[in-house]
Amino acid sequence: MSDKAKKNKKKKRSQAPIALVYFIALCVCLVTVGGTVLMLFKNNNIMNFGNAESTAYEGYTSNDCKTVLFARVNSKNVLHDLVIYRLDPTKDKLFIVPLTAYTYDTASGKNLKQALEAGGMPGLTQSVESCYGISIDRYMTVSNSAFQNFCDQLGGYTYTAPEDLYYLSGDKDTDANDVALKAGSTQNLMGKQIRLIMTYPVFSEGRQGNIKFMASALETMLKSAFALPDSTKGELDVWYNILKKKADTNFEEEDYTQMKGIVTDMLDRATAPVIALTPTGTWSEDEKQFIPAQGFRDELAEQFTPAVVAKNSSSENK
Repeated sequence: MSDKAKKNKKKKRSQAPIALVYFIALCVCLVTVGGTVLMLFKNNNIMNFGNAESTAYEGYTSNDCKTVLFARVNSKNVLHDLVIYRLDPTKDKLFIVPLTAYTYDTASGKNLKQALEAGGMPGLTQSVESCYGISIDRYMTVSNSAFQNFCDQLGGYTYTAPEDLYYLSGDKDTDANDVALKAGSTQNLMGKQIRLIMTYPVFSEGRQGNIKFMASALETMLKSAFALPDSTKGELDVWYNILKKKADTNFEEEDYTQMKGIVTDMLDRATAPVIALTPTGTWSEDEKQFIPAQGFRDELAEQFTPAVVAKNSSSENK
């Protein structure tokens, strides 16, 4: 090998460590600058980082949470069943809690059906609060026809009967009020059919079966509504006007407008907030009394606790 070739080879070897140092320095620089830029983007919400929950609760506090008691009554104002509707935007949740009219209030010595008879909706609301250890902000009675119309507007409930469900209403001239579903059969139940199955003694486990059915029907229909956000936003006013027709209520237009804004926000963000919580407890042998289990009361208290409490406020505004 010539002297010139040896010198060139030596020069290349001497430059290799320098090139390596430059390469490492460049990598460190790129990582540092890139990390800084990504952090700036994330902190300033320039790009959509993380999941939807990262910004879901922005601006919402316990003051935005509302709990409404809906009581289904017949034309004689006799209570059939109830549902607690809890909207909590701090958790992005809409809780549905079905209740039997035979829930027993140990404080008053009356079940909820008797509480409505004795004290109207204010008395009924107080008994529900006592039975379940929660606070109710607003109440509304719902007639059978309003309930049926509401379910029809939601598109009904596709249901597979877990057992034979039969009940003859006793109407001699028509079978329109009868229930006849074979085990394993699947039908799309509309409002009237849903109401009848919620009301009649068709389940082998008794009235607890009616409450479970009610929970499943309402949860499924409302989940379907949230899965179609654009059409649902256009139906909210329709549903409200259906439910409030001839209702005994303190749920005013202002309350509805506030809750509508929150629900619309949830729909815009494509959330899936609906959760049904079915009460557990003890039934009397004749099924005229149901006492909620303490474990369920504790669960309800936990679920109904907002994730963000308003400043300078120890409780929710009613």
